Amino acid sequence: MRRRAATLLLAFAAALTLAACSEAGPDASGSQGGSADINDIVIGKSEALAPTITLPNSETFTEPQGKIFWKGDGAALQNNQPLLLDIYGVSLKDGTERINTFDGLPRSFVLAREVLGDELYDLLINANVGARALVVAPAQEAQSLTPTPGKGSSPEPDIALVVDVLSDRAVGTDIEQRTDLPTVTRNEDTGEPTVTIPESLHEPTAVQSETLIQGNGPQVKEGSYFLVNYKAVHWDDGSEFASSWPTDTAPFAVQLGTGQVIPAWDQALLDQTVGSQVLFVAPPEFGYPNQGTLVFVVDILDVWTPVE
Repeated sequence: MRRRAATLLLAFAAALTLAACSEAGPDASGSQGGSADINDIVIGKSEALAPTITLPNSETFTEPQGKIFWKGDGAALQNNQPLLLDIYGVSLKDGTERINTFDGLPRSFVLAREVLGDELYDLLINANVGARALVVAPAQEAQSLTPTPGKGSSPEPDIALVVDVLSDRAVGTDIEQRTDLPTVTRNEDTGEPTVTIPESLHEPTAVQSETLIQGNGPQVKEGSYFLVNYKAVHWDDGSEFASSWPTDTAPFAVQLGTGQVIPAWDQALLDQTVGSQVLFVAPPEFGYPNQGTLVFVVDILDVWTPVE
């Protein structure tokens, strides 16, 4: 189960298109006049999840620029911490879409200058989880945020990016834990859970689950793609089986109800919401027959359900 989400997310970003992209770009035939300012860019809403970016028609951007739309009301961002970003970007040359993770799953990064580029780093280092930034950047500076061109393709153009900072842990309302299931505590700095299994507990023979934190985001549905952080331990001795922590490991991306995960995941996470933390117990027949009973703690970070 343990794998990085980056490869999967790159495939999504390359494959997805914005339904309303015709509204996002300027008239490419407009005359190019003086130097444009980032405040001339209009960010709007589309029929999909992604925003729209409307560029000024008659001016060109001659230097990198950045702007915070809202600072965010979550935890303050720290240098070198993991980031979960939704990104929508268009070419400054013709307004065509270059990247769109809003209509899909977000990407994992690290808050470092060499990863994000100067302009975005300088904005986010003073922001919080929940921030939205707008950046006008040369293609070279933004290349880690956008898909890499295929062999033989034309060079990437300079781009305008809308970047939203998502939480890399469960956020919501704490729910009182049940006494008949293992207990969970969380590291205040990283969000990593610790699972304690009292000797007095009876080992379940069917999947048992409870919501520890109730998020208020979209629901996980049959066929949804979703992004999580998770930890699994053995029931018999509490030893770790698998984990997406420590925080330098990318979250785990998967689709529900398609056989990509063990049956216990399908049962316990269906209808849960983004921002939630869920504990569930997976007996061998619902998990891994050779591993015994496992206890999972899952933070649901994002979900995307394809439109039928």
